[in-house]
Amino acid sequence: KDLIYIGTGITNVELPIEVIYREYIASKDYREVFMTYNKIIKEILEQYNFSIDYNNVFPILKYNTFGSSNNNKNLSFYKEDAFEDISTFYVSDMNEVFRFVLRTDDVDFNKLKKRAWENLNKLTNVLVKMDKSLDIYTLRFTTDFNATLLLSSGLQKQILKKVGQDYLFTISSATTLVIAKYKHEYIRILESLIQIDNDPNKISDKVYRCTEGVYQIVS
Repeated sequence: KDLIYIGTGITNVELPIEVIYREYIASKDYREVFMTYNKIIKEILEQYNFSIDYNNVFPILKYNTFGSSNNNKNLSFYKEDAFEDISTFYVSDMNEVFRFVLRTDDVDFNKLKKRAWENLNKLTNVLVKMDKSLDIYTLRFTTDFNATLLLSSGLQKQILKKVGQDYLFTISSATTLVIAKYKHEYIRILESLIQIDNDPNKISDKVYRCTEGVYQIVS
């Protein structure tokens, strides 16, 4: 209608065409008017540039092709290989939502990674048996970081104590981590647990094995 609308992310600017046109008529200098409003637009949009809080950044595990369907290189998530077909992404916990860190963000990535793992290692949860007769464990409390806690120092100590250095695990969704002592018959049980996980925030439908720190897909 009578406005030029320019939006990026959650921010937008609306410019009144009539006002811009009157300025052009008065100055007869299209480039000057264009540059003036271009500067105004840039200043407004840049007020809302992402500013990271290193106290609230965390690593998070996702399937390695997560987000790859996005063809906009400016929305490329910053990630690193974790194991097999899983990658580590980094998020800023903004209370009700996660904001994934992008490669184009103005971020000290070395500091980001260091602080993210420090923050994750401060989180605690407890491995508990799913059934008294089976050496299969899950986490007592549900959080959005349960799958990623697999790689935390505290949980690694619990895994070593309860199932040893050779174990199976699944990370079917962000809230779900299942650990089992390595026994071939447990693979089918873990496959069944993946199927009944109703968390829509899916990660992987695979069963993994970790043997003294070496990961492989077993199903």
